[in-house]
This record gives sequence, C-alpha cells and structure tokens, in this order.
Amino acid sequence: MELKDKFVVFFLVLLFVTCSITLSYPLSVWVVRDQITSPQKVETVVRIGKLVGASRLYVQVVGRMDAYYRSSILPRAEALEGQSEDFDPLDMIVKLAKREGIIISAWMNVFYAWPFYSRPKSPEHVINKQPEWVTYDQDGRSMLEYTKPPEVETPGIFLEPALPEVRNFIASIAEEIAKNYDVDEVHLDYIRYPYRTFGYHPRALQAYRNWYREISSKRKIDPSKAFDEFRIEQVNLTVKEAYVRVKKHGKNLSAAVFANYEGDAIHNRLQDWIAWLRGGYLDYACIMAYSPDSSIVAYHTNYAKQKLSTLSKVRIGLGAYKLHEQPEKLLEIAKKIIVEQPNEIVIFSFDDILRNESILKQVKTISSM
Repeated sequence: MELKDKFVVFFLVLLFVTCSITLSYPLSVWVVRDQITSPQKVETVVRIGKLVGASRLYVQVVGRMDAYYRSSILPRAEALEGQSEDFDPLDMIVKLAKREGIIISAWMNVFYAWPFYSRPKSPEHVINKQPEWVTYDQDGRSMLEYTKPPEVETPGIFLEPALPEVRNFIASIAEEIAKNYDVDEVHLDYIRYPYRTFGYHPRALQAYRNWYREISSKRKIDPSKAFDEFRIEQVNLTVKEAYVRVKKHGKNLSAAVFANYEGDAIHNRLQDWIAWLRGGYLDYACIMAYSPDSSIVAYHTNYAKQKLSTLSKVRIGLGAYKLHEQPEKLLEIAKKIIVEQPNEIVIFSFDDILRNESILKQVKTISSM
C-alpha cells in the first residue's frame, strides 16, 4: 500500500471514530452526608453515579461542623458511630470514583454548625468548645439561646463571620481537606449569614464601628447601607481566606449560592457571589436554581450570564427533589439551560435519583445530551 493510501485509510478511520463518540454534557450530583455513612452506601453512590453518567460528585464531608473524613480539627460525625474507626468515607469514595473516571468535590458546610433542637456529644465540637463564636440576632440574643427555628428560614445555629478566629477556623478546614485528599476542589455551602437579622455579635458590632470610622474617613458611605456592606465584606473575607489555603495545595474552590442574587443572596443572606467570581477568589459558583418553573430557572441563568458575560465559571443546580411528581420537567429545564452553556448542570440530590426511577432516567438522558 502506498504511503498516500495509508494516510487516506488512517484519516477515514480517525473520522469514523471521532464521529462515533457521543459528546455528553458535564453533569454532577450533590451527595448529602447521610448517603456515605457506611462502605455499602459509598459503593452505591459511585455505582449510581456511573450509571447516570455523572462526571462529578459533590460529597458532603462536613455537615454540622463534624467530619466524614479523618480530621484533626473537627470531631468525627456522630452518624458514623458503629462503623469501624478505619472507615474514612471521603478516602473511600475518592478511590472508588477515580477508578470510574468520576471527579470528587469535597462539600463542606461553612457557618452552619448545629441544629437548634440538640447539642453535639463531643466536647471538641465548636459549639461546645467555642460557644462565644456563635452569631447573635438583632435583639442581642445568641443563636445558642434558640430552642426552635426563628421565623426566617434557617436550619440551625451559625457561627459569626465577623470574628477572625471563625474565618481562620473555616479556612483551616478547607485546607485540611485540600492538603490530605485527592479531590478536585473544595465546595463551600452555607457561606453566608443565616439572614439579614443576624450578625449582631457584640464583638462584630465593635468591629463594625471601627470599620465604619475607617471607611467613612476615606470615602462617602450611606449609613443605612453600611452595616450590610460590612457584613458582606466579612463573608467575602472568609471566601478569600479559604481560596488562598486551598490553592496552596493545587485545588479549586467552588460554592453553592442563592440563585436570586439581588432579591435573596445579597439582600437577605449578605452573599455577594458575583463579587467572588469577578474578584478571582472563587473558581466556580453553583447557583441553586431549584424552582420547578423553567422560566424562573432560565431567568436566574440569564441574569448570571449578563452580570459575568459568560457562564464558564457558573454551574446551574437543578432541584430534582421538587419534581418527583413531574420528573419530565427536569429534562425540560435542563434543555432550556444547556443552550446557555453553563460550566455544569448539577442535580440536587443523589437521594432523589436513588429513590425515584423516573428521576434517574431523566438524569441519564441529561448527561448524554
């Protein structure tokens, strides 16, 4: 065979192989911590993850300031009682997922520390060891005094972002994971105030007064908006500190954020995720666009694109948990969003895929689009 003919044959084979490859859209799944409390559950997560075509799993390894990995900072999660001390959920899932070509993001709750209705068993838990780190409400009451949720929706007790030691604590946890585990990134959740009616810790108020004096001496500032600006800055500083620590170990930093930026994220939760991306101290934002209404999801997606010019650093989280009765809507929403080319589609959550076969089928279809 002549060299020219060999080249033609090689080109045709290459073209055939290339055209035969099915290009799939990057799809990820949030895995809540109750799905990794035994080796058998971890195996199931990876098996189902592969089945639905997930390219990434966000595995929650810090839930309520307790660890689902080997930590020298946090106590071992109470949900792992009865399991062997050798069982390390994060280590196991990283190894199993790697064999299947699935990337792991280590998901950690940030300021959320514990629910209202109980207290942690471990004396080393931050709630027991550092109760003075808990945030206060606008009436001057520590969240430790709450015995039930307040009127605003919040899952439990939060730490105070304005305390430097709290920010260092959070950044240390992120670094510990990034340093010791072969994960692609650390993923932040609850990286915000519980609501705008919180952040009134006595030390935070003193820090605010000092901040206000300094800022107002340099530029004009609206007094009615100053405390919000201060609190936003405290959350920003936490993200920045975590980013620096994680990057030291060559890992990325992502965060789950409220999709409604103006109406909820920035106004109610003091969560300025647009600034994090623009400032270059967050690699990816996963907007929690959980509405079952495709037009609302599209609105939040387009808003992010307008603000950032591109969705290359934005992942769109879809709420499968709201679509058990209408699973076909999950695919409908995904189709509408994918044309905008976000970095990933993320499904909340694994439990809904596991328990609802129709949801599972929809997710498989999305991953192959």
